[in-house]
Amino acid sequence: MIMTTEQILDDITAAYIDSARADSFNGLIAATLLNIESDEARLRSHLSQLISEGRISCVFSRHDQNMHIKRYPDLPTGKQLALLDSDSLDQVAIYPVADEIEKRVDVSNWNDRPFTRALVLGEAQLAFRAFDMAALERYRNDPRYLVQFNDYMGRMSIRDDAFSDERFPERDKVSLQTFGLGFRDELVPHLVVYLRYLSRLSPEHQQYWKSYEVPDGVRMCEQYYQSSILGEFWKNRSIRYAIVKEMDLINRMSQAIWGTALFRELAVADVPIDLTTFLRPTSENYDRFVMALDKLLSDSINIKFFDGKVPLETESIREDGKIEVRRKGSLSLLEEWLLHEVMWEDKDAFREVIIAPLRKVRRERQAPAHTFSTDRFSAEYYATRRSLLWSVFNSLSNIRRTFGKHENATGIRPEVWLDEERIDVF
Repeated sequence: MIMTTEQILDDITAAYIDSARADSFNGLIAATLLNIESDEARLRSHLSQLISEGRISCVFSRHDQNMHIKRYPDLPTGKQLALLDSDSLDQVAIYPVADEIEKRVDVSNWNDRPFTRALVLGEAQLAFRAFDMAALERYRNDPRYLVQFNDYMGRMSIRDDAFSDERFPERDKVSLQTFGLGFRDELVPHLVVYLRYLSRLSPEHQQYWKSYEVPDGVRMCEQYYQSSILGEFWKNRSIRYAIVKEMDLINRMSQAIWGTALFRELAVADVPIDLTTFLRPTSENYDRFVMALDKLLSDSINIKFFDGKVPLETESIREDGKIEVRRKGSLSLLEEWLLHEVMWEDKDAFREVIIAPLRKVRRERQAPAHTFSTDRFSAEYYATRRSLLWSVFNSLSNIRRTFGKHENATGIRPEVWLDEERIDVF
């Protein structure tokens, strides 16, 4: 049977629409069209014409191991034409463009699912949308959801008990397999999520996320692209991860030198949300940030480490002549012990570089604990957080480098990225 170019396009588009109705979004394998156009040369000519006219696009197995879905943006037209000319038709999947789809189906049927609608119209499944950080707060503040973070990315899911609870609405049993970090100008962070995962949300949650979508101009951070698209390890790490790694190295060195770890056991599997940048820049979130940071730092100091090294208590005589005994704080113990243990060339510089950042975190944590204040939004909190994190990292790095000079710690070396300070501060 001799088919016209329009008839072939109709078959391609009909197959895609049927697949889209089943939420599969599969392309049509080009070889199947030989059932209706048996002359392969003529079929290739029709397909070349449709590609040249911008009415279809093709995915080739040599470029994507799963050609059955359109994961990436279209190849340039010239590249598609060259590959169509050389590749076997059973290694080519065909997709209609948005204009051809809209001519043949009422896409308003998907208006309640805006991200699914984008896939129906043929957009790449690994195209992303960017959102204001506020989109996550609904899930972060609801204990029925689990929100986890790891440097430049995270995931969100309904907890098992809520998922199995028949009283919990089905529309709210949702998850995002992955989301990542993106930036606008001046390192303003945003959420980025692939359409593939947004399309799996319920209509209600798709509309919720749509309300937080931001215009074009957000760039996906390189590390999230490396891990989620290329499957590569990160060359850099975040400042938050660097802080934890410095603490771990300090622990290993202090254990080797003095037989006791300076910090208690560190839980580093997932970064607490309050330490991540996946937060809106508000005073309330900043207060949570400094509280989490102080818990990680001062609250993790092992008081037993100082036993027998410096006095753990102070004594003072009260007006009534009685002696008052007070336990020293963890930072006071650390400062006193470091001054006693290490010969610092400049003690004032030591206090400024090593002790002052840790005390600043403690001081800023205590401020909201003793006052009532109105929550405030300000982009300045981004820079304030970055500055504080870097000063804390610099403090810990100096402690680690000082410990590393001890003969018992020379075999404990930082990873290359940390030693070279390939660290992203955001």
